[in-house]
Parts: sequence; structure tokens; C-alpha cells
Amino acid sequence: MKKTILSISLLAFISTQSMWYGRPIIQPIQIDTLLNAIMAVESNFDSMAYNSKENAVGVLQIRPIMVREVNRLLGEDKYTLKDRWSKAKSIEMFNVIRSHTKNPTDERIARNWNGGWNGHKKKSTLKYWNKVKKQIK
Repeated sequence: MKKTILSISLLAFISTQSMWYGRPIIQPIQIDTLLNAIMAVESNFDSMAYNSKENAVGVLQIRPIMVREVNRLLGEDKYTLKDRWSKAKSIEMFNVIRSHTKNPTDERIARNWNGGWNGHKKKSTLKYWNKVKKQIK
């Protein structure tokens, strides 16, 4: 019984609220091997990481352009620059990008995360993918 209550509480804690036909629904945050590998490469899991050169913030080193892109994909200004400091909201933004990636594979998602929508085509993102792939193994 305690395990069930803890599981429900944890799910509610890591969930986000979205709307479906005007009604709120709960969507669990998707955390998996790829996401963990990218967090390791980007910030070594440090939610307070900051790269002043790129104005990249948080556990997933999100730049302002990524926040704008996520909001564009959602069709609303759901996320702010401040949200990049939140691990949970950063993961939500990552999952928006992942869910909009065509023909998603771990490589394509990682390279697009690093290099934008055509990142999977850029030679410069291969080095990044190799770092992520090393973390997965």
C-alpha cells in the first residue's frame, strides 16, 4: 500500500498539466537513457549550470532560441527564460522537441538538440552524438 501511495505521489509530483478539449490532463515527464545521457553531456546533471558564452542555462543547457522554438511548436508562450533553471521544465521542453522530431532515433534527437532542426545533417553534431552515445553505453 505504501509503495502505491508513493508511486502516485511521485507521478503527481513529476507530472505537468496540459489541456485536452479544454480539460486538464496529466502527462508524466519522460526520462530515459537518452535524456540522462544528454543531461550528462550538457551539464553533468547540474541544474545551476550556466554558459555565459552561449547564454545556455540549466541541466540541458537551453538557450533563448530553444525556448522560443518550443513555444512556437506549442502555439503558446508556455515557457520563459527563467524556466531553463528548472530541471522539470527543461525536461518538458526537451520532450516537446523530441515529440516534434520527424523519424526520431536517439541519434537524430540528440544531434537536433545540439544543432537545431537540421542538426542531424550537420557534420559538426557528430562529435556531440559520439559524446552522448558514450554516455548511453
